[in-house]
Amino acid sequence: MVLLVGALVAASCTTDDDDASGADGTRDVPSNVAELMDADEYATARWALRVAPIEGDGATSEVAPDKISAMASNAKLYSVGTWLDVYGPDDTIETPVYGLGEVGGGTLGGDLVLRAMGDLVMGGREAGSGELGYSVPPQPDANGLPGAMPSPGDPLAGLNDLAEQVAAAGVTDVGGNVVIDDRLFEPWTTPRPLEVSPIVINDNLMAIVTTPGTEGEPATIEAIPETAAFTVVNDTETVAAGADSTIELEPVPDAEGEPTNTLTVSGQIATDSDPTLNIYDVPDPASFARTLFIEALQRAGVTVTADPLAVNEAGALPDADSYETDNDPLATLTSPPLSEIATLIWKISHNYGADLSVCLLAVSEGSTDCEDGFAPIRSRIDDRGINQDEVWMLDGSGSNMASTTPHAMTTWIQWLHTLDWGDQLTEMLPILGTDGSLTLAQQDSPAKGKVQAKTGTWASHDPGSGLFLMLDQSLAGLMESDDGETYAFAVYLNGTTVQTPDELLDILDQVAGVAAALQQSL
Repeated sequence: MVLLVGALVAASCTTDDDDASGADGTRDVPSNVAELMDADEYATARWALRVAPIEGDGATSEVAPDKISAMASNAKLYSVGTWLDVYGPDDTIETPVYGLGEVGGGTLGGDLVLRAMGDLVMGGREAGSGELGYSVPPQPDANGLPGAMPSPGDPLAGLNDLAEQVAAAGVTDVGGNVVIDDRLFEPWTTPRPLEVSPIVINDNLMAIVTTPGTEGEPATIEAIPETAAFTVVNDTETVAAGADSTIELEPVPDAEGEPTNTLTVSGQIATDSDPTLNIYDVPDPASFARTLFIEALQRAGVTVTADPLAVNEAGALPDADSYETDNDPLATLTSPPLSEIATLIWKISHNYGADLSVCLLAVSEGSTDCEDGFAPIRSRIDDRGINQDEVWMLDGSGSNMASTTPHAMTTWIQWLHTLDWGDQLTEMLPILGTDGSLTLAQQDSPAKGKVQAKTGTWASHDPGSGLFLMLDQSLAGLMESDDGETYAFAVYLNGTTVQTPDELLDILDQVAGVAAALQQSL
């Protein structure tokens, strides 16, 4: 592929126009784009791309358009796009709470059950404001990217709302247990790996913000959410300005080496350091949510006799259909429209949300096995005339095997644009130099605001060489020409290395620069 780019540059020096042509029959790419692709740092890399009008056949630029390329989080365009098509962008998720027993004198004689339905935000992230809140880099990437901060809004807002509704329904005491019914689908461990559950509170993370204090003293730590579900031990030290910050968050193991619900924050933080965010993946989302819900009920004035720190026991519940038939819900939480949740997933590349969309697609198929959620994705790929071997997916978020061809991806984007909500894509995807994962990319480019695209990144540290290996950096979405025409595009850079984590962000900016140059050439 490097030879192709070299040929493109050579051709650009010998033709009368600004385009360069490959000898293997690929269409032309602008010579300035070829020069960007042929930079020294990409000597070991492979490029593939395609730019095509949003309607009709043909392409304006192509390089290896039918060759498989690692796509990483571009996979979210397939998974979340299908989810929106199946359910509709205006659909909402209803999370009900049922009382399994009679209420007499304010006491519920049986269990109080929250039926988890796959609401990604559960009232958090400023739900109801019309635009779900996020930080860049996003909270779920805190352990991998510097500068991440907690998600805006109260992560317990939905549980507080439900608890207040339960109290308003006349329940002052819960005589039975409090249970999270998480049987909507079976737990799914993805290749990333992520453990996907129908109940999601604060991305199923404990977030710890560490702020420097006085030199020689412990730092200040804040746990989000504040809960008895986890005990947090502060073993930090504030050190002199200019020193390295080395804050880590780890669970304390038990005698068998298994993690406990005690978390230790350790390491040092400099007096001139910004607050640092560390996250811990909650190993039992249902038990975590159960504790948080009991705490919310107590804040609402509802007495719960059951142990708030006990393990959630959904297996003892009757079939959900039976208790739904026999009882009206005491409380219901309505999610934002799916279009808002999809926008959040695409803007910040929310891995958990994309994998959750596959599980909800399985539910639409009448299955509790999340892998059955690939069937509606695959049927739509087939309906578009895309060969199945042009799209590799093991999850909804884009694991390291996730791959596609530029031709398949641009065909898919062209189809998304034809849907009833397709004209919203330009606002739902990250916008070059403006928001989401493209906030910092090409901010001074004349293409700023004219490229709307899903990013894809897969990188890992090589402990032997010390290099950071970038399997993929990609962009796929829409771009608008200066005369107002819309184009679908996909750009893939596979197989390059850098020396430092900061250089990984530089690669994103440079791939965005290729997209910007393509936009300017239209």
